[in-house]
Amino acid sequence: MLAAVRARTLTRPARHAPSSTARTSRPWAANEGSTAVQTITSPNKTRGRIAPIRVVIVHTMETGESSNVAENVAAYFARPSTKASAHLCVDNNSVVRCVADSDTAWAAPGANSDGLQIELAGRASQSKAQWADAYSKDLLDLAAGQVARWCKTYNIPARRLTRAQLRAGQRGIVGHADVSAVYKRSDHWDPGDNFPWTSFLARVNHYLDGGATTAKPATSKPAAKPSDWPAFPGRLLRYTPGKQLLAGADVTTWQSRLKQLRYTLTVDGQYGPMTAAATKVFQRSKGLDDDGIVGPNTWRAAA
Repeated sequence: MLAAVRARTLTRPARHAPSSTARTSRPWAANEGSTAVQTITSPNKTRGRIAPIRVVIVHTMETGESSNVAENVAAYFARPSTKASAHLCVDNNSVVRCVADSDTAWAAPGANSDGLQIELAGRASQSKAQWADAYSKDLLDLAAGQVARWCKTYNIPARRLTRAQLRAGQRGIVGHADVSAVYKRSDHWDPGDNFPWTSFLARVNHYLDGGATTAKPATSKPAAKPSDWPAFPGRLLRYTPGKQLLAGADVTTWQSRLKQLRYTLTVDGQYGPMTAAATKVFQRSKGLDDDGIVGPNTWRAAA
């Protein structure tokens, strides 16, 4: 679940001693041919590991479905004040790396030191039908390819562990809810009761067996450029932690434009951290300095 509401800390694993094969690092990639893995580095991590990798933890970002949400959440993790991170963020057409596998992400207390953390666009409350829509199918296909790569590299069986197996230190794949239940250091229940574990693990095994990619990541970005995009309003829009948020019609106009372009944020007329994070991703896509400040050049680039 997205880190805005959780405290994630490095924890020492207990009662397990994974084999040395978990330390292997063989070059292998699944389902990466048409989807380049971007990097937005998070400072919220612990360098290195105190235990070999033995488990993959699946999270949901607790966001809506959009083609930029992986970049937006990765930009959020890139803020030092967030105090949380994941190794990978995935949406329907993007995979973004935030933390190297060899470092410890802050994501699931109790399973940080020996876990690989993957954040998926979506919500724990999604229904079975919502997990089966076109967006989620592409998302899950990309995620399955990445999880298969981890399973191959770190000798992790592509199976979902029971909570007893997780507690006993066995190797496999779990949800954040399982970590919460076993280690009792958080109360998060993602990826939710309706997450399609059976089909997801079948897809992971498909890639482990050398299967071909079937998902066709979306390339179109909806929202045509408006012909009446207004001139720059005259003041810089910026977010400064600890200071009162900028508010006004110009902020609402900017947020609405980003929303049109399918960036993930709330149009509330206040220039807060998520608006700044979305702005940084927009700026990178336009080749601008990604400082999160909306000045004349950034404003004009949205026209």
